[in-house]
Amino acid sequence: MDKKFAIQIIALVLVILGALYLSSNSSILQSVLPLNQNLSRTQIKINETVVNVEVADTPSERSKGLGGRLSLASNSGMLFVFPETKKTQFWMKGMNFPLDFIFIRDGKVVDIIPNVQPPLPNQPDSNLPVYEPTVSINMMLEVSAGFVAAHSIKLGDQVYLIK
Repeated sequence: MDKKFAIQIIALVLVILGALYLSSNSSILQSVLPLNQNLSRTQIKINETVVNVEVADTPSERSKGLGGRLSLASNSGMLFVFPETKKTQFWMKGMNFPLDFIFIRDGKVVDIIPNVQPPLPNQPDSNLPVYEPTVSINMMLEVSAGFVAAHSIKLGDQVYLIK
């Protein structure tokens, strides 16, 4: 066996062992994965549209939201889940791209604010607009701007947890 081939085999074995080690030690893996990997993930369905969502159901997760990200994958979003039904305010602190807000109460779309723009560069937090649904909600889905129009989402549409 030639020396070059032996080195390639050893390197391949080390890569496989490293991958197995990382996959069995999720705390190490989470430290090198992208933003918000600790959020639970699921899928919801609005009409016939399936949306892959990260679930923000703690105060710290809801506070961070999608802030700091540069984009959002197609048919993906963040689902904010609240412990009680009430009017909740939102802002775009730290956002880098526009969003559609879909407000949900008891599995039904009850309000929509499309094309919410990110803050201007260097805009102080005190000058950020605050957005609020017209009715009480227990969930809110943030998706990329244009999603609502592209998928014909409207008031009264049913929202289902599918996974």
